Amino acid sequence: MTIPDERPAGSHMLSMFKEKLSMKAQYGEWALVAGGAQGIGEAYCEYLAQQGIPIIVLDNDEAALAACVRRLKAKYSVSVLPLHYDLSVIDDMALLMEKLGAYEIGLLVYNAATADVGAFYKPDGSLDFELQKLNLNVVNPLRFIYALAKPMLKRKRGGIILMSSGTGLVGSPYYAHYAATKSYLINLAEGLWYEFKPYGVDVLACIAGLTTTPKIKAAIARGEGMHGKYQTPEEVVSEAFQSLGKLPRVITGKHNRLQMFILGLLRRPVAIRAIARHAVKNFCQGEVPKQSIGTHEAD
Repeated sequence: MTIPDERPAGSHMLSMFKEKLSMKAQYGEWALVAGGAQGIGEAYCEYLAQQGIPIIVLDNDEAALAACVRRLKAKYSVSVLPLHYDLSVIDDMALLMEKLGAYEIGLLVYNAATADVGAFYKPDGSLDFELQKLNLNVVNPLRFIYALAKPMLKRKRGGIILMSSGTGLVGSPYYAHYAATKSYLINLAEGLWYEFKPYGVDVLACIAGLTTTPKIKAAIARGEGMHGKYQTPEEVVSEAFQSLGKLPRVITGKHNRLQMFILGLLRRPVAIRAIARHAVKNFCQGEVPKQSIGTHEAD
Protein backbone atom coordinates (compact mmCIF):
# COMPACT_ATOMS: atom_id res chain seq x y z
CA MET A 1 0.00 0.00 0.00
CA THR A 2 1.27 3.47 -0.86
CA ILE A 3 0.93 6.05 1.90
CA PRO A 4 -0.18 9.43 0.52
CA ASP A 5 2.25 12.29 0.97
CA GLU A 6 0.38 14.91 2.97
CA ARG A 7 3.03 17.60 2.66
CA PRO A 8 2.02 20.74 0.76
CA ALA A 9 2.69 20.85 -2.96
CA GLY A 10 6.22 22.00 -3.66
CA SER A 11 7.58 20.79 -0.32
CA HIS A 12 9.78 18.19 -2.08
CA MET A 13 11.44 20.93 -4.11
CA LEU A 14 11.87 23.08 -1.01
CA SER A 15 13.49 20.20 0.88
CA MET A 16 15.93 19.55 -1.99
CA PHE A 17 16.76 23.26 -2.21
CA LYS A 18 17.50 23.41 1.53
CA GLU A 19 19.73 20.33 1.27
CA LYS A 20 21.69 21.95 -1.54
CA LEU A 21 22.13 25.13 0.51
CA SER A 22 23.27 23.10 3.52
CA MET A 23 25.83 21.09 1.55
CA LYS A 24 27.36 24.15 -0.11
CA ALA A 25 27.42 26.09 3.16
CA GLN A 26 29.20 23.27 4.96
CA TYR A 27 31.60 22.08 2.29
CA GLY A 28 32.41 25.09 0.20
CA GLU A 29 33.04 25.67 -3.46
CA TRP A 30 34.57 22.47 -4.84
CA ALA A 31 34.59 18.75 -4.11
CA LEU A 32 37.42 16.46 -5.19
CA VAL A 33 36.62 12.80 -5.80
CA ALA A 34 39.76 10.71 -6.25
CA GLY A 35 38.91 7.54 -8.12
CA GLY A 36 35.70 9.16 -9.28
CA ALA A 37 35.05 7.89 -12.80
CA GLN A 38 33.37 4.55 -12.06
CA GLY A 39 31.53 2.59 -9.39
CA ILE A 40 31.34 4.11 -5.93
CA GLY A 41 33.38 7.13 -7.02
CA GLU A 42 30.99 7.90 -9.84
CA ALA A 43 28.06 7.56 -7.42
CA TYR A 44 29.75 10.17 -5.19
CA CYS A 45 30.06 12.49 -8.18
CA GLU A 46 26.41 11.98 -9.05
CA TYR A 47 25.32 12.76 -5.50
CA LEU A 48 27.42 15.90 -5.29
CA ALA A 49 26.29 17.12 -8.71
CA GLN A 50 22.70 16.76 -7.53
CA GLN A 51 23.56 19.10 -4.67
CA GLY A 52 24.97 21.67 -7.08
CA ILE A 53 28.55 21.31 -5.86
CA PRO A 54 31.27 21.69 -8.54
CA ILE A 55 33.42 18.58 -8.78
CA ILE A 56 37.00 17.75 -9.70
CA VAL A 57 36.94 14.13 -10.87
CA LEU A 58 40.34 12.46 -10.65
CA ASP A 59 40.92 9.03 -12.16
CA ASN A 60 43.58 6.99 -13.95
CA ASP A 61 41.19 5.56 -16.56
CA GLU A 62 41.12 8.28 -19.21
CA ALA A 63 38.21 6.87 -21.21
CA ALA A 64 36.02 6.26 -18.16
CA LEU A 65 36.91 9.72 -16.85
CA ALA A 66 35.87 11.42 -20.08
CA ALA A 67 32.60 9.49 -20.19
CA CYS A 68 31.79 10.29 -16.56
CA VAL A 69 32.44 14.01 -16.99
CA ARG A 70 30.41 14.16 -20.19
CA ARG A 71 27.45 12.53 -18.51
CA LEU A 72 27.56 14.75 -15.44
CA LYS A 73 27.83 17.92 -17.51
CA ALA A 74 24.91 16.89 -19.70
CA LYS A 75 22.73 15.97 -16.74
CA TYR A 76 23.49 18.72 -14.19
CA SER A 77 24.08 22.45 -14.26
CA VAL A 78 27.33 22.22 -12.37
CA SER A 79 31.02 22.62 -13.19
CA VAL A 80 32.85 19.30 -13.58
CA LEU A 81 36.60 19.20 -14.19
CA PRO A 82 38.43 16.02 -15.26
CA LEU A 83 41.89 15.30 -13.90
CA HIS A 84 43.67 12.31 -15.40
CA TYR A 85 46.28 10.99 -12.98
CA ASP A 86 47.65 7.66 -11.77
CA LEU A 87 47.78 7.75 -7.97
CA SER A 88 49.75 4.53 -7.74
CA VAL A 89 52.85 6.62 -8.53
CA ILE A 90 54.01 9.57 -6.49
CA ASP A 91 56.59 11.23 -8.75
CA ASP A 92 54.47 14.24 -9.68
CA MET A 93 52.42 14.68 -6.50
CA ALA A 94 53.88 18.10 -5.79
CA LEU A 95 52.77 19.29 -9.24
CA LEU A 96 49.33 17.75 -8.73
CA MET A 97 48.89 19.49 -5.38
CA GLU A 98 49.99 22.76 -6.95
CA LYS A 99 47.22 22.39 -9.55
CA LEU A 100 44.65 21.59 -6.89
CA GLY A 101 45.76 24.61 -4.87
CA ALA A 102 44.05 26.85 -7.43
CA TYR A 103 40.65 25.62 -6.19
CA GLU A 104 38.89 26.02 -2.87
CA ILE A 105 38.30 22.35 -2.15
CA GLY A 106 35.91 21.93 0.73
CA LEU A 107 35.17 18.23 0.39
CA LEU A 108 37.66 15.44 -0.27
CA VAL A 109 36.42 11.95 -1.13
CA TYR A 110 39.29 9.49 -1.44
CA ASN A 111 37.86 6.48 -3.22
CA ALA A 112 40.88 5.45 -5.32
CA ALA A 113 42.23 2.01 -4.45
CA THR A 114 43.55 -1.18 -5.91
CA ALA A 115 42.82 -4.67 -4.64
CA ASP A 116 43.52 -8.24 -5.56
CA VAL A 117 42.75 -11.61 -4.08
CA GLY A 118 44.89 -14.70 -3.68
CA ALA A 119 47.98 -15.85 -1.85
CA PHE A 120 50.37 -13.21 -0.54
CA TYR A 121 53.05 -14.59 -2.93
CA LYS A 122 51.35 -14.86 -6.32
CA PRO A 123 52.99 -16.36 -9.44
CA ASP A 124 52.74 -13.01 -11.20
CA GLY A 125 53.15 -10.87 -8.07
CA SER A 126 55.96 -8.49 -7.21
CA LEU A 127 57.09 -6.16 -4.48
CA ASP A 128 56.74 -3.26 -6.93
CA PHE A 129 53.02 -3.98 -7.30
CA GLU A 130 52.56 -4.14 -3.53
CA LEU A 131 54.39 -0.82 -3.16
CA GLN A 132 52.11 0.70 -5.80
CA LYS A 133 49.16 -0.57 -3.76
CA LEU A 134 50.67 1.08 -0.71
CA ASN A 135 51.08 4.37 -2.61
CA LEU A 136 47.51 4.32 -3.87
CA ASN A 137 45.77 3.10 -0.72
CA VAL A 138 47.87 4.71 2.02
CA VAL A 139 50.58 7.18 1.03
CA ASN A 140 48.55 9.34 -1.32
CA PRO A 141 45.45 9.62 0.89
CA LEU A 142 47.80 10.98 3.54
CA ARG A 143 49.34 13.40 1.03
CA PHE A 144 45.90 14.64 -0.04
CA ILE A 145 44.77 15.19 3.53
CA TYR A 146 48.00 16.90 4.51
CA ALA A 147 47.70 19.33 1.59
CA LEU A 148 43.95 19.94 1.50
CA ALA A 149 42.74 19.72 5.09
CA LYS A 150 44.73 22.65 6.49
CA PRO A 151 42.84 25.22 4.34
CA MET A 152 39.58 23.58 5.48
CA LEU A 153 40.60 24.01 9.12
CA LYS A 154 41.44 27.66 8.49
CA ARG A 155 38.05 28.24 6.82
CA LYS A 156 36.29 26.40 9.67
CA ARG A 157 34.36 24.20 7.26
CA GLY A 158 34.97 21.14 5.17
CA GLY A 159 34.65 17.39 4.94
CA ILE A 160 36.78 14.31 4.26
CA ILE A 161 35.50 10.84 3.38
CA LEU A 162 37.99 7.98 3.22
CA MET A 163 36.61 4.88 1.53
CA SER A 164 37.58 1.71 3.34
CA SER A 165 36.44 -1.90 3.44
CA GLY A 166 35.18 -4.46 5.89
CA THR A 167 38.44 -6.31 5.33
CA GLY A 168 40.12 -3.48 7.25
CA LEU A 169 38.33 -4.50 10.44
CA VAL A 170 39.91 -7.92 10.82
CA GLY A 171 42.95 -9.72 9.44
CA SER A 172 41.84 -10.99 6.03
CA PRO A 173 43.64 -13.96 4.48
CA TYR A 174 43.98 -13.75 0.70
CA TYR A 175 43.44 -9.98 0.89
CA ALA A 176 46.15 -9.51 3.53
CA HIS A 177 47.99 -6.42 2.27
CA TYR A 178 44.85 -4.76 0.88
CA ALA A 179 43.11 -5.29 4.22
CA ALA A 180 46.08 -3.78 6.05
CA THR A 181 45.93 -0.64 3.91
CA LYS A 182 42.21 -0.28 4.55
CA SER A 183 42.74 -0.62 8.28
CA TYR A 184 45.10 2.36 8.08
CA LEU A 185 42.38 4.51 6.53
CA ILE A 186 39.84 3.57 9.21
CA ASN A 187 42.19 4.49 12.03
CA LEU A 188 43.32 7.70 10.35
CA ALA A 189 39.75 8.85 9.77
CA GLU A 190 38.62 8.03 13.29
CA GLY A 191 41.49 9.97 14.84
CA LEU A 192 41.03 12.99 12.59
CA TRP A 193 37.27 12.93 13.17
CA TYR A 194 38.01 13.99 16.75
CA GLU A 195 40.93 16.32 16.01
CA PHE A 196 39.22 18.27 13.22
CA LYS A 197 35.72 18.51 14.74
CA PRO A 198 36.48 21.72 16.76
CA TYR A 199 37.45 23.35 13.44
CA GLY A 200 34.17 22.53 11.71
CA VAL A 201 35.67 19.84 9.47
CA ASP A 202 33.86 16.50 9.30
CA VAL A 203 35.83 13.28 8.75
CA LEU A 204 34.37 9.85 8.03
CA ALA A 205 35.66 6.36 7.34
CA CYS A 206 33.12 4.76 5.01
CA ILE A 207 33.48 0.99 5.36
CA ALA A 208 31.81 -0.75 2.45
CA GLY A 209 31.14 -4.42 1.95
CA LEU A 210 30.56 -6.16 -1.35
CA THR A 211 29.36 -3.53 -3.81
CA THR A 212 28.30 -3.82 -7.44
CA THR A 213 31.24 -1.90 -8.87
CA PRO A 214 32.41 -2.65 -12.45
CA LYS A 215 35.19 -4.95 -11.17
CA ILE A 216 32.78 -6.90 -8.98
CA LYS A 217 30.29 -7.17 -11.85
CA ALA A 218 33.10 -8.58 -13.99
CA ALA A 219 33.94 -11.08 -11.25
CA ILE A 220 30.29 -12.17 -11.04
CA ALA A 221 30.24 -12.61 -14.81
CA ARG A 222 33.21 -14.98 -14.41
CA GLY A 223 31.21 -17.01 -11.92
CA GLU A 224 32.86 -15.57 -8.80
CA GLY A 225 31.26 -13.80 -5.86
CA MET A 226 28.01 -15.72 -6.21
CA HIS A 227 27.51 -16.22 -2.47
CA GLY A 228 27.72 -12.63 -1.28
CA LYS A 229 25.10 -9.98 -0.57
CA TYR A 230 25.73 -6.75 -2.42
CA GLN A 231 24.92 -3.08 -2.14
CA THR A 232 24.75 -0.66 -5.04
CA PRO A 233 27.27 2.20 -5.15
CA GLU A 234 24.37 4.62 -4.69
CA GLU A 235 23.33 2.90 -1.46
CA VAL A 236 26.88 3.12 -0.11
CA VAL A 237 27.15 6.83 -0.94
CA SER A 238 23.76 7.64 0.55
CA GLU A 239 24.76 6.06 3.88
CA ALA A 240 28.10 7.85 3.81
CA PHE A 241 26.49 11.28 3.53
CA GLN A 242 23.89 10.40 6.16
CA SER A 243 26.79 9.67 8.53
CA LEU A 244 29.22 12.46 7.60
CA GLY A 245 29.30 14.99 10.43
CA LYS A 246 27.65 12.58 12.85
CA LEU A 247 29.91 9.52 13.14
CA PRO A 248 33.64 8.77 12.84
CA ARG A 249 32.88 5.71 10.74
CA VAL A 250 30.00 3.86 9.14
CA ILE A 251 29.76 0.25 8.01
CA THR A 252 27.32 0.54 5.14
CA GLY A 253 24.49 -1.97 4.81
CA LYS A 254 22.57 -3.59 7.66
CA HIS A 255 23.77 -7.04 6.57
CA ASN A 256 27.39 -5.87 6.72
CA ARG A 257 26.92 -4.32 10.16
CA LEU A 258 25.39 -7.56 11.41
CA GLN A 259 28.17 -9.64 9.89
CA MET A 260 30.90 -7.51 11.45
CA PHE A 261 29.09 -7.54 14.81
CA ILE A 262 29.01 -11.34 14.76
CA LEU A 263 32.68 -11.51 13.72
CA GLY A 264 33.51 -9.21 16.64
CA LEU A 265 31.98 -11.70 19.06
CA LEU A 266 34.19 -14.52 17.83
CA ARG A 267 37.65 -15.34 19.07
CA ARG A 268 40.13 -13.70 16.73
CA PRO A 269 41.47 -16.92 15.15
CA VAL A 270 37.89 -18.05 14.44
CA ALA A 271 37.01 -14.71 12.84
CA ILE A 272 40.11 -14.79 10.63
CA ARG A 273 39.33 -18.33 9.49
CA ALA A 274 35.78 -17.22 8.64
CA ILE A 275 37.14 -14.41 6.44
CA ALA A 276 39.46 -16.88 4.73
CA ARG A 277 36.62 -19.29 3.96
CA HIS A 278 34.55 -16.42 2.53
CA ALA A 279 37.40 -15.39 0.23
CA VAL A 280 38.03 -18.95 -0.97
CA LYS A 281 34.33 -19.61 -1.57
CA ASN A 282 33.65 -16.37 -3.41
CA PHE A 283 36.80 -15.41 -5.27
CA CYS A 284 39.23 -18.35 -5.34
CA GLN A 285 37.05 -20.90 -7.16
CA GLY A 286 36.72 -22.84 -3.92
CA GLU A 287 40.43 -23.72 -3.78
CA VAL A 288 42.82 -22.48 -1.11
CA PRO A 289 45.49 -20.39 -2.87
CA LYS A 290 49.04 -21.69 -2.59
CA GLN A 291 52.02 -19.47 -1.90
CA SER A 292 54.23 -19.20 -4.97
CA ILE A 293 57.62 -19.83 -3.34
CA GLY A 294 59.46 -21.78 -6.00
CA THR A 295 60.69 -25.33 -5.65
CA HIS A 296 59.59 -25.67 -2.03
CA GLU A 297 55.92 -24.82 -2.55
CA ALA A 298 53.54 -26.61 -0.21
CA ASP A 299 51.35 -29.37 -1.62
